[in-house]
Amino acid sequence: MHPEAIALLDHFDSVLDRLQALDLTALTEDATIEVLRRQVRCERRVPSVRHVFVAEVEARAIPATKRCRTTGAFLRTLLNVSNGEGAQWARDARELVGKRSLSTGEELPPPLPEVAAAVKDGGISTVHARLIADTILREAPAAVSYETRARGEARLVRTARVSDPARLARACQDFLDRVDPDGSLGTDHERAHKRDFTIGRQGRDGMYPLRGRLDPETGALLNAAISPLSAPQPSTTQPDLRTAGQRRHDAIAEIARRALASGLPTRHGLPGTMLVTVALTDLERRTGHASTFHGGRLSVRDLLRMAADLKVIPIVMDCDGQVLHFGEEQRLATTSQRLALAVTDRGCTYPDCDVPAVWSQSAHGEPFATSRRTGIDDLALLCGYHHRVLDNQQWTIQRIKGRSGSLPHRGWIRTGDREPMSTSSRWARTSASTAATVSRRGTTGARTGRTTASPR
Repeated sequence: MHPEAIALLDHFDSVLDRLQALDLTALTEDATIEVLRRQVRCERRVPSVRHVFVAEVEARAIPATKRCRTTGAFLRTLLNVSNGEGAQWARDARELVGKRSLSTGEELPPPLPEVAAAVKDGGISTVHARLIADTILREAPAAVSYETRARGEARLVRTARVSDPARLARACQDFLDRVDPDGSLGTDHERAHKRDFTIGRQGRDGMYPLRGRLDPETGALLNAAISPLSAPQPSTTQPDLRTAGQRRHDAIAEIARRALASGLPTRHGLPGTMLVTVALTDLERRTGHASTFHGGRLSVRDLLRMAADLKVIPIVMDCDGQVLHFGEEQRLATTSQRLALAVTDRGCTYPDCDVPAVWSQSAHGEPFATSRRTGIDDLALLCGYHHRVLDNQQWTIQRIKGRSGSLPHRGWIRTGDREPMSTSSRWARTSASTAATVSRRGTTGARTGRTTASPR
């Protein structure tokens, strides 16, 4: 450890303790306002220190040595932050910290030197900095000159020092309107690079937030598909009471339903169907929730309603968590094996990796060239990154017994190690509500299990 850095951080901790213990009742009104301003200014300076450390982590390629796919994934595992927050911290560090030239050793300025200086002295917040970075580095067309960007950055920083984020956002839009008034400077390549669509994490009420931007062609196609399906549909007794937004929502649901019914291509051998796991007892009682393989939940009532229109194929697992056993001599996993792995592994089995099953690959625990087997017990799901990492070393799959009542799962063990790397973090989140289980009550008691339903 760096003794000076540790000593400074210890001193910082002690200063925070003393500030928290201050008696503010003796302060005048003006003094209270000034202390608050100084506290916020100091707080705004703290991220600039983090940027330096995150930049150092990236410069040393530490995430790769820890077998993390990205710096954001490394920060998430190390600091228990969200995926989005870790990725944003890494982006902030790239944009606000200078680098050293590999050829000359010269210190190079950061891409946004004015913003970096303002964050460093506490003049603007992280929200201000990210608004300016998005405007200068991502929203402005590539045809805008470096000098114009630099002048715009300086002007926006001056605005940010005396404005809240809402006013700064308007100033950013004014800058873009001036440099590209008719929108003609952006190229098709730039528009394609900006395209994005994300379905957010499911909320407690079961709803999903959406965010993104569509390129012109996709926007036109989607509008054309939604328009006829979102028209009002009055009945013979009353008008259509849905709002325009609700009708568009229902139109998207209808488009997805028709696409699934018509058949979709596979991804890594996994059919383009909606896979859900539901307890057999819940299915019989028509209560509870099912779990989708994208990490969401679906009420059994909704599942049964959907199953009325879509074909459902159940896959029942035994008390040992075994689902299917297929081909002993086939190298590539079959579609049925992929479905079985999706049920048991739910995604990449490397510890703390949260890549879902639809983005994972079937990996052999022992190379097929030596084992000549492709049974379900010889396979496990890995994302592309960890599949390449484990392929370069001697790893084998070892089954790990779960908690009482939970599905046994797979871990990875390297030659010479005693204990496998458990995927406990994934199963700690899922086993209680979504892992397939079968329990016997005595020798003649009722038998319950989990059924995987795949509406097509």
